[in-house]
Amino acid sequence: MTRTSSISPPAMALLALTMGAIQLMGHEHSWPFWGSMVVLTAIGFWGLARLVFVPSFVTAWSVYGVSLALAYGFGTLNTITSGYIDGSSIYMVSYASPSGLGRAEGLMLLIVAAMLYIGHIDPNKTIPTEPFTDSERSAALVLLAMVCAGTFIALATGQLGFQGAQTGDEGSVLVSPLASLVASTLTPATALAILAYSTQPSSRARTLAMALCVLLALTQMTQGRRLLMFNVLTLMMAFFAVRGTRGFFTPKILGLILVTLALVVGASRFFVSMRIAGYSLPQHATLMERVEGAIDVITDPEQSGLNEHLKENQSTRTFVLGYVGELIEAYEKTGRTTEGDLLILNVATAMPTAIWPGKWRVIYSIGSDENACHAKLGMPAWDAANTVITEGLCDFGWTGMLLYPLAMAGLVTLANLAVRRTNILVRALVGFATIKSLLGVEGVLAGYIVDLRNTAILAIAAGLLVAGFNWYQKQPLVIHMRQQKALRQRRLAELRADRA
Repeated sequence: MTRTSSISPPAMALLALTMGAIQLMGHEHSWPFWGSMVVLTAIGFWGLARLVFVPSFVTAWSVYGVSLALAYGFGTLNTITSGYIDGSSIYMVSYASPSGLGRAEGLMLLIVAAMLYIGHIDPNKTIPTEPFTDSERSAALVLLAMVCAGTFIALATGQLGFQGAQTGDEGSVLVSPLASLVASTLTPATALAILAYSTQPSSRARTLAMALCVLLALTQMTQGRRLLMFNVLTLMMAFFAVRGTRGFFTPKILGLILVTLALVVGASRFFVSMRIAGYSLPQHATLMERVEGAIDVITDPEQSGLNEHLKENQSTRTFVLGYVGELIEAYEKTGRTTEGDLLILNVATAMPTAIWPGKWRVIYSIGSDENACHAKLGMPAWDAANTVITEGLCDFGWTGMLLYPLAMAGLVTLANLAVRRTNILVRALVGFATIKSLLGVEGVLAGYIVDLRNTAILAIAAGLLVAGFNWYQKQPLVIHMRQQKALRQRRLAELRADRA
């Protein structure tokens, strides 16, 4: 157990609630805003440490609460301090007034407080920590191999493209089922393998599992920096859940963490280089063309503008609070909402076309979050940082802003409850899918539903695999072979003892 457990979640929830009330009452002044940012940032990093080192803290509610604190606390603090340092203004990245930003930050504190407290009283923890049986461990390896094969097939055929693009047949607007499936299950399957094999003695199965994990981690370099960080964080949670913090400060563990951080920084830089290279490539450039272009960008960062792009992106991209502030002010001026259109859009997007063939009429009539919401609020449409919170605000105003994140976290919790009596493979897959999804604050409701739907498919396969391996282990010939192997090992140990 680490020092992170000395401060309880209810205490942090009370701190967030108190600071949120102060912020909302004093939103026209600057000093509460700075206090709110610092409090949210402190809660975010406190919670991040607990997520990694205290498995009993991990619930759907706590994961989402910590993610919100980091995104709207540390993200805001990073942008504002970067702006003061280089002389730029925060209003370059947001049209919201200080009062609008203050109210947005205050409401975020209230939502974080609710998430932390509900997570504390929720007994349904997300990461199972009991031992694996031989059948479950074998099934985990087969699942990992299946996801790895599917990922490389999707990449090789262009179904899974750069930055998570999931395309079906050429010229079709349909999403590739294979690309969607592997994009949702890549991280849960990898974390499951870490949970099953990280503390096992060296063996060919363990070596194969770790090699497949490395291969899958490499594919994340093409999908996005945030996805890469969420993947690494989820894997760290799996590793410490089964290993514990005992011996954390050993040179081996510290070296592994430093190497991982260095690889994440390098992979993030390479991803941005691929994106810059894409500006001078055809619209449908292949992944290999982007990789080749990225190498040219990295080798000449001054001419390509890589360093300037990274600096600007790191200082302004984190300011997701600005969009919430803009929506709040527009809603207060007009009083109009989309009256549930965005909820309908999300349900239609998440529903398979085979079940709802006519869903495209609904999707085309509504358009996108920005098109539907901004038209109601009298704002121009642009590619904004949409979240479940902004969707709730656009759909039903203040009520939706507070209820949508709670309803979404509750939905994900119900998914974990539905599998609580199944084997550890199924529970771990759903649990890690929950963690991976909720770490990403910038996600709409449809994304969370699709992740759970795709994970359910893999969970069914996991249940069938475990049942198959259990049946195999009960066969008379297999039992006989296992007994003979144990007998040979015992005789070999006796011979070695006699020689000694």
